[in-house]
Amino acid sequence: MADGNIAEGPTAVSSISQLPSRDSVGAVAPFGAQGTAAAYEYLSGYKVGAGDRLTIRVAGESDLTADYLVDGSGNISLPYIQTIYIAGMTTPQIEKLITARLRNGYLRDPKVSVQATALRPFYILGEVTTSGSFAYQNGITVQNAIAIAGGYSTRADQGSVLITRKNVTGTATHRVPVTTQIYPGDIIYVRERWF
Repeated sequence: MADGNIAEGPTAVSSISQLPSRDSVGAVAPFGAQGTAAAYEYLSGYKVGAGDRLTIRVAGESDLTADYLVDGSGNISLPYIQTIYIAGMTTPQIEKLITARLRNGYLRDPKVSVQATALRPFYILGEVTTSGSFAYQNGITVQNAIAIAGGYSTRADQGSVLITRKNVTGTATHRVPVTTQIYPGDIIYVRERWF
């Protein structure tokens, strides 16, 4: 939980889809109330975050068509329109923003396409063969992540693991089964087994 305690039992969540999607104001964004927007797949689509790589294509404009890395502040820089803040937006929202900026004095009818081509990594620590950061793949589970990290070490607790994730209530750590789906930026910790 946000205070550093580990949630277990019926109150623990193993998937972001179990978190509240609405509050009294409306739809809840899939990131903590404080801090920068995190990248998550959530109801309205994938939210772009720092470290994501986007392929942006503008039809007929080869100087605008390229791969762009979202910097630590959540910005990208394009020719003509300079730096724009895109963290927490979906790719269709980014397309509309870039189209509007290009239409404002640069191009008459820009046709913009945005695709997230490389997502933020997930991290795995503890009792696995190779700890570190790994490229995120859509639909990956904790079990898949452990396999990518070379499998369990000889001292690993092969039951539940700990996931630290930024969600609607802030950053939280939960004990979850290995069938839990992970998201970009998640930190997985495989605990040591006690005989």
